[in-house]
Order: sequence, then structure tokens, then C-alpha cells
Amino acid sequence: MLILFFCILLNSLIGVVFKLFERYGVDNFQAIVVNYLVCVLTAAVVSNGNPIPPNLTSQPWFGFALGLGVLFIIIFNLFALTVQKTGIMVSTIFQKMSLVAPALIAILVYQESSGILKWVGIGISLLAIVLLSYNAETENKNSIQTHHLWIYPMLTFIGSCIIDSSIFLVQKNNLVDEGDIGFVASLFLFAGVTGFIILCFRLVQKQTNIKIKNIIAGVCLGIPNFFSIYLLLLALQQGWEGSVVFPVNNVGVLVLAAFFGIVLFSEKLNRIKLAGFVLSLLAIFFITYSS
Repeated sequence: MLILFFCILLNSLIGVVFKLFERYGVDNFQAIVVNYLVCVLTAAVVSNGNPIPPNLTSQPWFGFALGLGVLFIIIFNLFALTVQKTGIMVSTIFQKMSLVAPALIAILVYQESSGILKWVGIGISLLAIVLLSYNAETENKNSIQTHHLWIYPMLTFIGSCIIDSSIFLVQKNNLVDEGDIGFVASLFLFAGVTGFIILCFRLVQKQTNIKIKNIIAGVCLGIPNFFSIYLLLLALQQGWEGSVVFPVNNVGVLVLAAFFGIVLFSEKLNRIKLAGFVLSLLAIFFITYSS
């Protein structure tokens, strides 16, 4: 439980860091690229050596790490575009709804326990995410005028489902040994290399300029970002069922992120979001108690 708590905490802090990016005018993409490189360095410190296996291409999880690394860059940029096109509310809902995929795979494919309480908890968690993400003011200002704009949040949802499900499948099929930091480090390495190539192209095209504040921001993001993924894998490897870990993690992140928003950034908590808090607590209780 302690591992999952810190996983939720670090994921929530990532949201705080992104909020500060906006305040201080940080270039998101530059900071994200630096963040991935910092993740690899953090893995080296944790493993007290080179975290990348010498026989990388022969690892059973190589394909997953390569695909996920590339997907991380794509989904991040797609999520940013979704926010710009459809607003924060819609993009957040579709991203967090990805918890459904690994939970359903765990129940339907791997025959994990699926009592009535777990199904109720999963359903309540989805409703809580919708309520916690709701903001009437944002909805009015960013209402979708044309149907084709829905492709952005839908692609964000699909991409997030693939990421969550792939991480779950890697663990469930025993492709990664317990505490194997090589998988996590390789995943971030591929993401960093992909981002670095794109960044170099933008620099050559004179579409961006490197700034020190973006590098510093990337360092501040990289450390919690690495441990948020690493601790998620540890939670799964210590016996927690995937149908429990992913819903609790997603709902917990939203609840704690909302708390940080209120305390640190004076965001308003309306009645709908308050109801979301209550439902989140109920969802966590039902899903956890069912196991």
C-alpha cells in the first residue's frame, strides 16, 4: 500500500510541475525531452551503474519498451493538442478513462477476481473522474463546435489505454523481473532519443531555441516521473491485482491533484467536484475491499 501511495503522490506532483511550467513560460517539449534523459540518469543512480542491459535487443520486453518510449512522446504532444482543441475538461476525462483498459484485461483475459464490489468500484471511479474533471466555465469557453474535433480526445484515450495496458501486460506475462530497473530505464531512453531527434529537427528548422529554464524544468520533472513509473511496476509485482492498481492509481492522482490545485493554486471546488471527491473515496474503498 505504501508503494502505491508514493506512486500516486509522485504522479500528482507531476501535475503541479506542469502547472508551474505554464506560470514560468517553460517550453513543454524541451523540458519533456530533458526529463527523459534525467529519468535514465536517475535509473543509473538507483541501480548504481549502467541501467541499460548490454544485450538490450534480446530482452523479452525490448519491443514493449521501444514502442512505449515512442508512444510516450506522441501521446504527450497529442494530449497538449487535445487541451488546445477541446479544453482541459474533455482532454483530462478521456486521458484518465484509460484505467478501464487494464482493469478489463485483468478481469476478462487473466480471470482476476471480479466480484460485484469491484465492478461497482470501477464504475464509480469513472463517474468520479468525470465529476472531478468537470468545470462549467472551461466547458463554456472551449465548447466543441464541430464533430471532427472529437478525434483528438479519442486518440488520446486510445493511446493512454495502450500505454496502461502494455505496462500491465509486461508485468502479467513476467517479462520483467521484480525490481528490474532496466525495463524502465530503456523505456525512458527510447522516449528521450525520439524526443531528441524531433528537437534537433526543430532546432535546424529554427522553430525553437534552447533555454536554461527549460533544462532546469526538465530536471525537476524527470526525477518524480521516473519513480512514478518504477513504483507502479513494483506495486504490480508485489501481488496487487491490475484491476485494483490502475483504478486506484488514476482516481488517487485526480483527488490529490485537485487537492494541490486548491491549496497551491487557489482553484475553486464546486459542488460537482466535491461530489467527485466523495465518489473517489467510495471507489477506492470498494475496489480495495473486493480484493
